Formats: sequence, C-alpha cells, structure tokens
Amino acid sequence: MTGKNTPLVVIVAAVLIGGISCQSPVALDKPNVTGTAISSGLALQLTWTGVTGAESYEIKTDDSTHNTADTVFRITTPTATIEVRAVSGSTKSDPATIECRVVETSSVVLYGISDPDPNHPSGLAFTDSGSVLTLPLDNANKESIDFVCDDEDVPPVGLVNAGSYGWPQNARLNTLKEAHADYDSLDLASEGGYTDLLVIAPDSVYAFWLSDSTAWSTDDHFGKLKVVAIDDVGGSKKVTLNVACQPIGGLRWLVK
Repeated sequence: MTGKNTPLVVIVAAVLIGGISCQSPVALDKPNVTGTAISSGLALQLTWTGVTGAESYEIKTDDSTHNTADTVFRITTPTATIEVRAVSGSTKSDPATIECRVVETSSVVLYGISDPDPNHPSGLAFTDSGSVLTLPLDNANKESIDFVCDDEDVPPVGLVNAGSYGWPQNARLNTLKEAHADYDSLDLASEGGYTDLLVIAPDSVYAFWLSDSTAWSTDDHFGKLKVVAIDDVGGSKKVTLNVACQPIGGLRWLVK
C-alpha cells in the first residue's frame, strides 16, 4: 500500500476495463410466416421456421395477443391483420405481417342478360388476388366468368353460377347465400347452405363461394356482396353492387 488515495477516475476506468460490459441485445430476425386455411375455412394455421435466439413468439390479431414457444399457431377468430414477432427477453423482432382483410370493390355495375347492348357486362369474375372484373357474355370471356346477372330465367333479376349455363369452357360450381346481415359487419361466410342461383333485391347482402367442386378446399374463395341498387334500363335490369373477396384460398373470413 502506498498510503495514498487512489483517484476516482482510475477506479472507474478499472471497473469498465475489468469486465462489466453493457452489450446491446442481439437483434432477432423477422419470422418467415405462412398461413393456410383449415377447418373448412373457419381458421388460419400459421407456420414458420424457428428464429435463432428466439425464446418465444408473439402473435397479435386485431383484438388479442398470444404467446407461444411453438412454430405453429392457429387463429380461429376472423381478423384483418396478423403480426408475428420473435421474442427474447425484452427484445422483439420486426413483425411478419399477414393481411387477412377482404379486397373490396365498390360500385360494380352489371346488366341483365336481356340487355341488347353486346358491350354491356353481364358477367362477374374474380381474380386470384380478389379483384373484380365485369365482362360481356361473349365466347372469349365465358371461361373466366363466375356469376351471370340474369333477368330472364331468374326474374326480376338474379345472380347465377356461370357453370350452370352448360358452356363447354366453364364447369364451375360457384354458389351464393343470403346473409341476413349488415354488409360491413359480416365477418364470416357460412360453411353451407349455398345455392347456384339466387334472386337478389336492393339493400340485401349475400355471401358467395367460388369453387370447382362441391367439397371445400384451399383452392376456393369466399366473399360478400351488397346490392346497392337495381334499376330498369329500357326493359332490362341494371344492378350496382359492392363486392368484397377474400384472397386467401379457402378462408371464410370477410373482415374489411
């Protein structure tokens, strides 16, 4: 011992050098998440590969938060958005986001098949992304059409599965069902009870099921539509719709 007081700055430096470190938390990779419809479209099963360093995973929906140590998780309540984060202590990764909301198209106009103008669309078609096409009923379009606006065979006017007309290029088994619900709040399409033709009325709401078979599969798509107006145009019907389609195959969630 020297008998002299050691300067404070030397003590602080010795402590810092001696091994007390303040390391930043290690960043976690964002999970790579896929979602698959299960249970006849009632639920969405999430799967992902384990993230290095993760102790658990946080799953957030519109109205709840869940935690799991697994890399598989099932969501059974319709939601617009799902976020999945890897977690280690207080550290969380950036979210992997799955959008589950419907793709909405407003003011879709169809004309009944009695309309004499060949350029007026009587066919309603959907893309895999959930967007809407309106198409005239010429041979070039018949393969793509899902529903036909029919004011002849389904008076005063209805929507009919395009595959029911016997066109050789279209054998679809699309169906509809009256929802008896508010369009905005309808968040789940029914599992059954659909028909291939339906008389429609103004201010009514319908669910639809796009399919090539009578059995549910992840190749199917579900959606909803509201009849905004039905007008008479030269003895034919003009129908205006709001339409929303779920782009995730087989999923019956219809949250906007």
